[in-house]
Amino acid sequence: MATRLTELCTILVENAHGELAAKIFTILAGHGRLNLPALHQLTRIPLRRLKNAIALLLQHHILYYHASYDEEPTYFQVNWDAAHAIIRTRKIAKLIADREGEAAGRLVSNILQLGHASVGDLLDEYGLAPDSKRDSGIDIVDHHMSEEDLVNGIAKDGKLKAVDGEVTTTSEFHALMRKLLEKGFLVKVGQRTYTAHADLTEQVKDIVIAEYFPTGKVTGPKKAPEFKARVNEQKRKWEEEDAYSSLKDDAARGTFKKSNNKRVKLNGDLPNGIHRDCAVHDVDAEYSGPKLPNDMVVRVNVTKCLLILRSQRLERMVERFLGPATAAVYSALLRSLENEGAAKIKTERDKARGDDDDDEILPTASDARVLENLDPSVDLASTIKGPASMHKLSNGTGSHRGKTHVLSSDPNEAELGIKREHESDGEDEPPQDKKSAVFRDHTKRLEMIAMHLQALSEHPKGFCVRYVHEKTTGVDLDTLANTLISTELDIMIHARFGKVATRVVRMLREKGKLEEKQIASMSLMRIKDVRTILTELQFHGIVDVQELPKDSSRQPSRTVYLWFFDEGPVVKRFLQQTYQGMARTLQRVRVERDGKFRAVIEKAERTDVKGREQELLSWQEKELLREWREVEEQLLVQVARMEDVVAVLRDFSGRDTSLNT
Repeated sequence: MATRLTELCTILVENAHGELAAKIFTILAGHGRLNLPALHQLTRIPLRRLKNAIALLLQHHILYYHASYDEEPTYFQVNWDAAHAIIRTRKIAKLIADREGEAAGRLVSNILQLGHASVGDLLDEYGLAPDSKRDSGIDIVDHHMSEEDLVNGIAKDGKLKAVDGEVTTTSEFHALMRKLLEKGFLVKVGQRTYTAHADLTEQVKDIVIAEYFPTGKVTGPKKAPEFKARVNEQKRKWEEEDAYSSLKDDAARGTFKKSNNKRVKLNGDLPNGIHRDCAVHDVDAEYSGPKLPNDMVVRVNVTKCLLILRSQRLERMVERFLGPATAAVYSALLRSLENEGAAKIKTERDKARGDDDDDEILPTASDARVLENLDPSVDLASTIKGPASMHKLSNGTGSHRGKTHVLSSDPNEAELGIKREHESDGEDEPPQDKKSAVFRDHTKRLEMIAMHLQALSEHPKGFCVRYVHEKTTGVDLDTLANTLISTELDIMIHARFGKVATRVVRMLREKGKLEEKQIASMSLMRIKDVRTILTELQFHGIVDVQELPKDSSRQPSRTVYLWFFDEGPVVKRFLQQTYQGMARTLQRVRVERDGKFRAVIEKAERTDVKGREQELLSWQEKELLREWREVEEQLLVQVARMEDVVAVLRDFSGRDTSLNT
């Protein structure tokens, strides 16, 4: 079942870590869990090189290991999720850069290249030695300006200059790390991080049995529920121990001090006489908090990034059905759930750590919380028709303060409720009126958000569940993940077999098992045409037929044939085909590179040529290099599109159907 996935992951591991690591991965993927002597015998790799390659794969979490006792050998096995996540490194770095800024994107990109890293090692890599006197405000950076552009260390335009996307101070680094840890983009690495799901579950059960069930009996009407509750309790305990907490992880290792209060007051409440809104690294000036321990090891949380990718996919679906304004509100709703930690993709590891409760509460967010996460520039009134959009808040953005809205004298415009704006001096308004206007704007904007959320809840796709009395909104993410899967399957079936076949598949999904006559009647087609379509779909494994004989003779004339569509096997089939397509495309990239473009690529990648291609390459070489980049871009775009299909069919729902070997 996992043959094509093994081929794809082997190519990814080879491209990222070399042939030796790919060979070890292939052996473990084919033979399962192995210890070091068995792995050495199968790979025929010298023991020293074998250990180095295993250490590299463990560094990037591509392997799990298990060692129960000191005298027993250590066993290694493949971590499929981490191996496949290699293809998402650029997407993850870009995603975090768009969410948290260029500096966060570069930091995450560096950690992805290292697999995991300690805080102290990252400080050294950034040139921010932890023992230097950076806490005193003396920051030694490599990005200085020329002296003619600086006056007392400040640019002539009154703004401190800093290179975008660069972490230049220790305080800025710690603030950025704490921010990423608190939001879940980074997670701590501990001993249990390298433990496979099955081993983790067995360890929990052994601990619970030894502590609460000394007799070893965990079955029966009373023992079984108690045993399950104890296991979930132990899993949650481990989850809390492994999670980042500012109370226990920010040890007393020194703090960054704020600017001197007296100095700030003398400078007009401005540190160093510079306005807080200027382009300075505000984190360094205002951040005050404990340092992270240098020995804390962190890695990127890929599951959190998948959650954001799922939210973006749902937002695009809402935009297609209900427009950009409603999509922006829905995006703010999903982000509210992310910030609260309510939205979660339940992977096998999450279930092994205690997130497999039977009774699940729908994650909800209040309207006020949605408003906090909504972009103030979104025009909420553009797609809402009602009294809230016809009053003073004309565009729903709250940006009309200081303007007077007057209905147009044109009867046609007045009939449509068009209001013309006349500028007025906001300073003439009394302070109390200004506060009232802000309150009215806030109230009207909340009303419009409620209207958009109500429209989302009334949509047939069921984007959310509206609780009007509590002014909260819930999202059934599992159902929406299934909706995304069904939509993606319809897109793929439509691309391969056409519109009529897609209509037949939707009919079978909605109605269940049907006869040919029923399908022909519902689709307003001839039975002959329907039979042709069903036969083609059955040949490709999309639909299947069930025979129900009317008597023991089992003659075709005395048999009822019921056609049906089972989504699970179709998802598995499409996943395997997508894995194969991605593997073939990546192989094509390698073939193209090693073909006629090899010489010019090697020359362009030389250290003495890199960055000076326009000067040192001939026009024929430049043309070849341009052609190679176009070919590579086209192939990698296809791989990215297929990766989006894999994310929808496999990862967004948390049901990893392709790895059931």
